[in-house]
Amino acid sequence: MIYSATTEYAIRALAHMATLPPGQRILARDLAAITGVPRQFLGKILHRLARMGLLESAKGRGGGFRYARAPESVPLAEVVEAVEGEDIMKLCVLGLDQCNDSQPCPMHDQWKVFRDRLRDRIHAATLADLGRNLKAKRSMIASGGPG
Repeated sequence: MIYSATTEYAIRALAHMATLPPGQRILARDLAAITGVPRQFLGKILHRLARMGLLESAKGRGGGFRYARAPESVPLAEVVEAVEGEDIMKLCVLGLDQCNDSQPCPMHDQWKVFRDRLRDRIHAATLADLGRNLKAKRSMIASGGPG
């Protein structure tokens, strides 16, 4: 686990939402059942993402959550930063307060290379990419392929 459970749950839920037809809403309880994320926790995550402008929420009949923007326009990095904070990619892997190029921790050089690659990948991947990957994996599993 690289990110918190909150971030992992957000990514899992948003990846599933990207498999839905554009504009379709989904209830938090249904999304929780599909993704295996605890319902109460997922509800809080989804409301937080709505407050941050990544999702729209509606109450009542026909309510639920949907993307505020097209998933093709939302890089995964935006989700990670919304949940973890903008400084997540600057933190020391060992949790030290004073870790930088001039005052490195024992893992600094290795972590810096990994962190830079990870940052590049999450900026390049969109929520639509996650949805396509999820659909492809589900299709492969359904057809009895590698899983």
